[in-house]
Amino acid sequence: MSDPRDERPEEQDDLDEAQAEIDADLDGDDADDATEQVPAFLAEPPADPEPETDAEATAVLPPVVDEQADDAAAGADAEATAVMAPVPAEEPAPEEQPATDEVAETKEPRRVHWGRWAFVFILIALVGGYFAAAVYASGRIPAGTTVEGVDIGGMTRDEAVAALQPTVKELNTTPVAITTDDAEATIVPKESGMAAGAGATVDQLLRFSLAPFDILRSFTGAEREAELVTVVDQDALAEAIDGTREDLEVDGQDAAVEITGTGASAVAAVDGVALDSEATAEGLGEAWPVDTYPAVVESKPAAITTDDADAFVTELNSEILAGDVLMTGENGDATVTSDQLTRFGSVEDVDGELVLLIDGRSLAAELESADPGLVSAPTSASFRFTSSHQLKTSASKPGRAIAPKRLGPAVAAAAQSPEREGELPYKNTQAAVTSDDLGVKDLKKVVASFDTPLTPEPVRTQNLVRGAEKVTGVVVKPDETFSLLDALAPITEAGGYQAAHIIVDGYLTNGIGGGLSQMATTVYNAAYFAGLEDVEHRPHTKWFDRYPAGREATIFVGSLDLRFKNNTPYTLVMSSYVTGGRLHVDIWSTPYYTVKTYASDKTNFVQPKSVESDRSTCLDTPMGNPGFTITNRREVYLKGDLVDESSYTWTYQPDNGVTCTK
Repeated sequence: MSDPRDERPEEQDDLDEAQAEIDADLDGDDADDATEQVPAFLAEPPADPEPETDAEATAVLPPVVDEQADDAAAGADAEATAVMAPVPAEEPAPEEQPATDEVAETKEPRRVHWGRWAFVFILIALVGGYFAAAVYASGRIPAGTTVEGVDIGGMTRDEAVAALQPTVKELNTTPVAITTDDAEATIVPKESGMAAGAGATVDQLLRFSLAPFDILRSFTGAEREAELVTVVDQDALAEAIDGTREDLEVDGQDAAVEITGTGASAVAAVDGVALDSEATAEGLGEAWPVDTYPAVVESKPAAITTDDADAFVTELNSEILAGDVLMTGENGDATVTSDQLTRFGSVEDVDGELVLLIDGRSLAAELESADPGLVSAPTSASFRFTSSHQLKTSASKPGRAIAPKRLGPAVAAAAQSPEREGELPYKNTQAAVTSDDLGVKDLKKVVASFDTPLTPEPVRTQNLVRGAEKVTGVVVKPDETFSLLDALAPITEAGGYQAAHIIVDGYLTNGIGGGLSQMATTVYNAAYFAGLEDVEHRPHTKWFDRYPAGREATIFVGSLDLRFKNNTPYTLVMSSYVTGGRLHVDIWSTPYYTVKTYASDKTNFVQPKSVESDRSTCLDTPMGNPGFTITNRREVYLKGDLVDESSYTWTYQPDNGVTCTK
């Protein structure tokens, strides 16, 4: 805002004209008649007549200074401030000049010019009144004043601030859209270094001013839209706008090269759009508050020019794609034709450079199809058991095939070399079952085995033969858990099993898979002596002489299973077979644990008795063994150290004789 003292209101112009008239009175209309034009209150009284001797001998009066004149008038020509008498031709002797005191005594009393003093008094009154009007105007908001459409005319400061605050708050929080031709982003003013103030705006309107227009408006109520006072932090605003680059900037579209059946061709580059955040911040800071503001942008040139693309197209069509490429390898040589280069070739921007790429996967498949000898198949690891139940293993062997990921770059490099030759890259192909998968290296010897005698029931024995076939070859890796029901499943006629004797609720009856509980006992003892972790097992309710007392197991689909965990670091494989009237189970692996077992004496005997049963599935059964209690304890050692000790106590029911009443 300009200094009020620089304003020159109309009253000041009037004062200047009045001062000019005063200066004109002092200067006179004619220099030759200066004495007659001197204002009366500055004129000297006439001197006493002297005898006339010479006209030029008249005495000289000292200059009379206008003591009321302005300092500015004092700097004017000497004739404007004093009246001089004619100067004699010869300067009189010093003693002839009258003394100053004598001259002063001859002056008449000065007369006051009342017209001039009246003008001064009026001028003072006008200035005082003008100043009083300015003070009055600074104490109230002129009627008709609006800010951002809010009428605050005639309000006190607090009222005006309260009226403006909602609008100011809305302006400070309403996002401003920064736009380009194709994009838009928003920033929040108060979060971006821009803020408007209601109090500052009102204080600006109430400031003291000597400007005539400001004073006049306070009395006339003329309509006026006042500016809102805003503060802008240019650095913060520039930083906020810089954060909109991702939304507003458009990367240049680099020139590209396309390869079709007819060869390579160029696609022209297109420049992008870059944001000038500082220039945008400077313009927005001056323009705000606004709803939208056009961002200051500049061209963002493409990294790869059209000339670059044209040059690469010429090289592709005339050299790289123009002939065949020979690729040599361990399984044979292959020729990549110019047609294959064109069909499987493409050009991409790699770090700002146009690069020829070859689809190695498609090309490898086509080369291998044309010459199967380029590929050798892998061999999976396997094992088998001989007729004497010995384990024979075969390690896996990798195959060989063209490496598709390395084929593309290799062919592209060969096509751009002077010799147009390259090495055919190969990779080993993994077998479906590797030696590691099968744990072949761990399957060294039988680490535990157990066998139990067969009964004279052919059907039951046949079920055990079928069960042995399913258990044989089951691989259990370290930390895996073996489940006998899973290995034998499905225990159905379709699964190869037949009906034979089973025990249900303590009574003998027939059921599919009868006799498989002997498989459970035999597997349990093999795992027991291998030192493996017992996860689940349960002995029979009645003891049969063919099983170790208290160290045996049974199974029943849906309720009872036999499970153990391979708690060794080596893979194991199960082998089971029926020979010599016995059921055998072998566990092949690498020796790890040493096991010792102890059985307690049988106690708490309960003799069997004869009972009758009317069950529909009842079978007559002779009396068997008495019931008793027994405990088995196992100690597991690793390299001579005891690492596990456990005991298991079981009580058998007496094997009563059953007479069926139905």
